Amino acid sequence: MFFDNLKDNYDKLSISEQQAIDYLMKQENIEHTTLKEIKQAVLVSSSTVIRACKKLGYNTFIDLKYDLKISKKLAKNSNHSTSSTFITLKEQLSVEFSRTISILNQDDFDIFAEKIINSRRIFCLGSGSSYMVMSDFNRKLKLINLWANDYFEHYSIKRIPEICTKDDVILVFSLSGNTDVINDCILEAKQNGTTILSITSLANSPLAKMSDHLIKVYDAPKNRKKIRSRLMLNVVGIILFETIVSTINPGQYVID
Repeated sequence: MFFDNLKDNYDKLSISEQQAIDYLMKQENIEHTTLKEIKQAVLVSSSTVIRACKKLGYNTFIDLKYDLKISKKLAKNSNHSTSSTFITLKEQLSVEFSRTISILNQDDFDIFAEKIINSRRIFCLGSGSSYMVMSDFNRKLKLINLWANDYFEHYSIKRIPEICTKDDVILVFSLSGNTDVINDCILEAKQNGTTILSITSLANSPLAKMSDHLIKVYDAPKNRKKIRSRLMLNVVGIILFETIVSTINPGQYVID
């Protein structure tokens, strides 16, 4: 969440960048605060604010504002009753869904579908709770007679670079993009010319940097790090599978 990012990276900010972030945190209507307003208030350039966003791990100023807004709301509601937790969860999922849908691009799905359909083999990777989403997607690929296997155990993941080729695709489901065993596998596999397709969050993670093609989802900040919703990964998985099926059999819609 925003305050964890700030704690870990605040020292990396210049004095001007710190002033810009400090000003933003004090605003009541964060979502309506603009770069121009910050520029006029603390006398810094728009590029200074953008650099601060990058240093805190956000791709855009908008992403930072969304996380800050929800983080402040979570902090405010942290001492409320269980009923407020339910309301907060609904709000989180609503934001995640609307933000994810808004950033999805058909061209990305078409590229993923084309690469998957034309590959010799598809290696599906996932770890933790992302594994369940990945495993279900792998099962669906098998239903339409594509060569696909799922990998989640560290030993099996480490072996992939030994067998993958330039004709294969590695498809990664990872919300954080920071799983070392997966990223090490990806780095080695790229040396074989294997195409890397990743479904991950908006964070500027090592996985995102190494992937050939990306589909990104929005992951709202959580007050409990170990419990992160993979619902948006599921949403993307459903859309991607339907895109693959419609590419293979135009006009056919699969309900499974």
